[in-house]
Amino acid sequence: MNILICEDMKNEADKLAGLINGAGFDAFVLTFPSGQDTLAAIGSGAVVDVCFLDIVMPGMNGVELAEKLRAGGFAGEIVFLTSSNDFAHQSYRVKAFDYLLKPPTPESVKDILTRLDSSRKNADQDGITVKTQGMARRIHLRDISHIEVIGHTVYIRLKGGPVVEVYATLGEIASQLLPDHRFVQCHRSYIINMSGIGTVTENEAVMRGGARIPISRGFRQ
Repeated sequence: MNILICEDMKNEADKLAGLINGAGFDAFVLTFPSGQDTLAAIGSGAVVDVCFLDIVMPGMNGVELAEKLRAGGFAGEIVFLTSSNDFAHQSYRVKAFDYLLKPPTPESVKDILTRLDSSRKNADQDGITVKTQGMARRIHLRDISHIEVIGHTVYIRLKGGPVVEVYATLGEIASQLLPDHRFVQCHRSYIINMSGIGTVTENEAVMRGGARIPISRGFRQ
Protein backbone atom coordinates (compact mmCIF):
# COMPACT_ATOMS: atom_id res chain seq x y z
CA MET A 1 0.00 0.00 0.00
CA ASN A 2 1.55 3.32 -1.09
CA ILE A 3 0.57 6.03 1.39
CA LEU A 4 1.02 9.78 1.10
CA ILE A 5 0.80 12.06 4.15
CA CYS A 6 0.21 15.77 3.65
CA GLU A 7 0.80 17.48 6.99
CA ASP A 8 2.42 20.88 7.49
CA MET A 9 3.71 20.01 10.96
CA LYS A 10 6.80 17.83 10.44
CA ASN A 11 6.73 16.26 13.90
CA GLU A 12 3.12 15.18 13.41
CA ALA A 13 3.84 13.85 9.90
CA ASP A 14 6.82 11.87 11.21
CA LYS A 15 4.77 10.48 14.10
CA LEU A 16 2.00 9.27 11.79
CA ALA A 17 4.52 7.78 9.35
CA GLY A 18 6.12 5.91 12.24
CA LEU A 19 2.77 4.54 13.42
CA ILE A 20 1.93 3.40 9.88
CA ASN A 21 5.30 1.71 9.41
CA GLY A 22 4.92 -0.01 12.76
CA ALA A 23 1.38 -1.29 12.17
CA GLY A 24 2.44 -4.50 10.42
CA PHE A 25 1.28 -3.73 6.88
CA ASP A 26 3.27 -3.69 3.64
CA ALA A 27 3.29 0.09 3.40
CA PHE A 28 5.53 2.64 1.72
CA VAL A 29 5.07 6.15 3.12
CA LEU A 30 5.82 9.55 1.58
CA THR A 31 5.32 12.82 3.49
CA PHE A 32 4.78 16.30 2.07
CA PRO A 33 4.35 19.60 3.95
CA SER A 34 1.85 21.30 1.62
CA GLY A 35 -0.96 20.80 -0.83
CA GLN A 36 1.13 22.13 -3.71
CA ASP A 37 3.87 19.58 -3.06
CA THR A 38 1.28 16.82 -2.93
CA LEU A 39 -0.32 17.86 -6.21
CA ALA A 40 3.10 18.05 -7.85
CA ALA A 41 4.06 14.56 -6.67
CA ILE A 42 0.86 12.91 -7.88
CA GLY A 43 0.87 14.97 -11.06
CA SER A 44 4.37 13.70 -11.85
CA GLY A 45 3.13 10.10 -11.78
CA ALA A 46 3.65 8.92 -8.21
CA VAL A 47 1.60 5.77 -7.58
CA VAL A 48 -0.46 6.48 -4.44
CA ASP A 49 -3.17 4.28 -2.96
CA VAL A 50 -4.13 6.41 0.06
CA CYS A 51 -3.73 10.10 0.92
CA PHE A 52 -3.82 11.17 4.58
CA LEU A 53 -4.61 14.89 4.41
CA ASP A 54 -4.46 17.30 7.33
CA ILE A 55 -7.56 19.48 7.18
CA VAL A 56 -6.09 22.57 8.84
CA MET A 57 -3.09 23.76 6.82
CA PRO A 58 -1.96 27.22 5.71
CA GLY A 59 -2.56 28.19 2.10
CA MET A 60 -4.54 25.21 0.85
CA ASN A 61 -6.46 23.23 3.48
CA GLY A 62 -7.05 19.51 3.28
CA VAL A 63 -10.58 19.73 1.88
CA GLU A 64 -9.45 22.08 -0.91
CA LEU A 65 -6.55 19.74 -1.66
CA ALA A 66 -8.90 16.75 -1.80
CA GLU A 67 -11.15 18.59 -4.26
CA LYS A 68 -8.17 19.34 -6.52
CA LEU A 69 -7.00 15.73 -6.32
CA ARG A 70 -10.41 14.43 -7.35
CA ALA A 71 -10.70 17.03 -10.12
CA GLY A 72 -7.32 15.81 -11.41
CA GLY A 73 -8.49 12.20 -11.55
CA PHE A 74 -7.09 10.79 -8.30
CA ALA A 75 -9.11 7.64 -7.61
CA GLY A 76 -7.36 6.43 -4.46
CA GLU A 77 -8.66 6.67 -0.92
CA ILE A 78 -8.62 9.90 1.08
CA VAL A 79 -8.43 10.02 4.88
CA PHE A 80 -8.71 13.37 6.64
CA LEU A 81 -6.58 14.16 9.68
CA THR A 82 -8.59 16.28 12.08
CA SER A 83 -9.20 17.08 15.73
CA SER A 84 -12.98 17.30 15.22
CA ASN A 85 -15.79 16.24 12.89
CA ASP A 86 -16.64 19.79 11.81
CA PHE A 87 -15.80 19.03 8.17
CA ALA A 88 -17.88 15.86 7.96
CA HIS A 89 -20.43 17.27 5.52
CA GLN A 90 -17.67 18.29 3.08
CA SER A 91 -16.14 14.83 2.98
CA TYR A 92 -19.03 13.51 0.91
CA ARG A 93 -18.09 15.75 -2.01
CA VAL A 94 -14.67 14.20 -2.30
CA LYS A 95 -15.73 10.65 -1.34
CA ALA A 96 -13.41 10.50 1.68
CA PHE A 97 -12.86 7.04 3.16
CA ASP A 98 -12.89 8.23 6.78
CA TYR A 99 -11.37 10.54 9.39
CA LEU A 100 -8.39 9.86 11.63
CA LEU A 101 -8.70 11.88 14.81
CA LYS A 102 -5.65 13.66 16.18
CA PRO A 103 -3.55 12.72 17.95
CA PRO A 104 -3.41 9.30 16.26
CA THR A 105 -2.70 6.23 18.35
CA PRO A 106 -1.26 2.84 17.37
CA GLU A 107 -4.76 1.38 17.78
CA SER A 108 -6.54 3.99 15.65
CA VAL A 109 -3.92 3.78 12.89
CA LYS A 110 -4.00 -0.01 12.80
CA ASP A 111 -7.81 0.03 12.69
CA ILE A 112 -8.01 2.37 9.72
CA LEU A 113 -5.20 0.58 7.85
CA THR A 114 -6.97 -2.74 8.37
CA ARG A 115 -10.16 -1.32 6.87
CA LEU A 116 -8.28 0.36 4.02
CA ASP A 117 -6.42 -2.84 3.19
CA SER A 118 -9.63 -4.89 3.23
CA SER A 119 -11.48 -2.37 1.08
CA ARG A 120 -8.63 -2.14 -1.41
CA LYS A 121 -8.34 -5.90 -1.80
CA ASN A 122 -12.09 -6.36 -2.17
CA ALA A 123 -12.23 -3.64 -4.82
CA ASP A 124 -9.08 -4.68 -6.69
CA GLN A 125 -9.96 -8.05 -8.18
CA ASP A 126 -8.19 -7.55 -11.52
CA GLY A 127 -5.88 -10.39 -12.46
CA ILE A 128 -4.44 -12.59 -15.16
CA THR A 129 -4.92 -16.28 -15.85
CA VAL A 130 -1.75 -18.19 -16.65
CA LYS A 131 -0.85 -21.79 -17.37
CA THR A 132 1.56 -23.33 -14.89
CA GLN A 133 2.37 -26.98 -14.17
CA GLY A 134 -0.34 -28.16 -16.52
CA MET A 135 -3.15 -26.14 -14.96
CA ALA A 136 -4.65 -22.66 -15.14
CA ARG A 137 -4.02 -20.30 -12.25
CA ARG A 138 -5.55 -16.90 -11.50
CA ILE A 139 -3.14 -14.28 -10.10
CA HIS A 140 -4.28 -10.91 -8.79
CA LEU A 141 -2.35 -7.98 -10.25
CA ARG A 142 -1.98 -6.45 -6.79
CA ASP A 143 0.04 -9.50 -5.69
CA ILE A 144 2.66 -9.28 -8.45
CA SER A 145 6.04 -7.71 -7.66
CA HIS A 146 7.68 -8.17 -11.06
CA ILE A 147 7.96 -10.41 -14.08
CA GLU A 148 11.25 -11.88 -15.26
CA VAL A 149 12.06 -13.93 -18.34
CA ILE A 150 15.01 -16.32 -18.26
CA GLY A 151 15.63 -18.27 -21.43
CA HIS A 152 12.23 -19.42 -22.63
CA THR A 153 10.53 -19.36 -19.23
CA VAL A 154 8.60 -16.50 -17.61
CA TYR A 155 8.73 -16.16 -13.83
CA ILE A 156 6.02 -14.18 -12.03
CA ARG A 157 7.54 -13.10 -8.74
CA LEU A 158 4.87 -12.37 -6.15
CA LYS A 159 5.09 -9.95 -3.24
CA GLY A 160 6.39 -11.80 -0.23
CA GLY A 161 8.62 -14.15 -2.20
CA PRO A 162 6.67 -16.92 -4.01
CA VAL A 163 7.46 -17.49 -7.68
CA VAL A 164 5.10 -18.79 -10.35
CA GLU A 165 6.75 -20.43 -13.37
CA VAL A 166 4.67 -19.75 -16.46
CA TYR A 167 4.70 -21.38 -19.87
CA ALA A 168 4.26 -18.29 -22.03
CA THR A 169 6.27 -15.56 -23.71
CA LEU A 170 6.99 -12.24 -22.05
CA GLY A 171 5.02 -10.61 -24.87
CA GLU A 172 1.92 -12.65 -24.00
CA ILE A 173 2.17 -11.66 -20.34
CA ALA A 174 2.97 -8.04 -21.23
CA SER A 175 -0.19 -7.74 -23.32
CA GLN A 176 -2.22 -8.50 -20.18
CA LEU A 177 -0.23 -6.40 -17.70
CA LEU A 178 0.86 -3.22 -19.47
CA PRO A 179 -2.66 -1.81 -20.02
CA ASP A 180 -2.83 -1.51 -16.21
CA HIS A 181 -1.22 1.76 -15.07
CA ARG A 182 0.72 0.01 -12.28
CA PHE A 183 2.91 -1.97 -14.66
CA VAL A 184 5.78 -0.83 -16.85
CA GLN A 185 8.43 -2.63 -18.85
CA CYS A 186 11.86 -1.42 -17.77
CA HIS A 187 14.04 -3.95 -19.58
CA ARG A 188 13.59 -6.48 -22.37
CA SER A 189 13.51 -9.19 -19.67
CA TYR A 190 11.55 -7.42 -16.92
CA ILE A 191 8.15 -5.90 -16.18
CA ILE A 192 7.67 -4.30 -12.75
CA ASN A 193 4.71 -3.33 -10.62
CA MET A 194 5.46 0.31 -9.76
CA SER A 195 3.43 0.09 -6.56
CA GLY A 196 6.08 -2.31 -5.25
CA ILE A 197 9.08 -0.05 -5.81
CA GLY A 198 11.08 1.00 -2.77
CA THR A 199 13.67 3.20 -4.49
CA VAL A 200 14.57 3.91 -8.09
CA THR A 201 17.66 5.30 -9.82
CA GLU A 202 18.48 5.95 -13.46
CA ASN A 203 19.68 2.38 -13.93
CA GLU A 204 17.87 0.30 -11.32
CA ALA A 205 14.61 -0.19 -9.45
CA VAL A 206 14.86 -1.74 -6.00
CA MET A 207 11.64 -3.47 -5.03
CA ARG A 208 10.43 -3.38 -1.43
CA GLY A 209 11.07 -7.11 -1.21
CA GLY A 210 14.75 -6.47 -1.98
CA ALA A 211 14.92 -7.52 -5.66
CA ARG A 212 17.09 -5.24 -7.80
CA ILE A 213 15.69 -4.79 -11.30
CA PRO A 214 17.79 -3.24 -14.10
CA ILE A 215 16.44 -0.34 -16.13
CA SER A 216 17.87 -0.43 -19.64
CA ARG A 217 18.54 2.64 -21.78
CA GLY A 218 15.79 1.83 -24.25
CA PHE A 219 13.12 1.72 -21.51
CA ARG A 220 14.48 4.50 -19.25
CA GLN A 221 11.89 7.12 -20.16
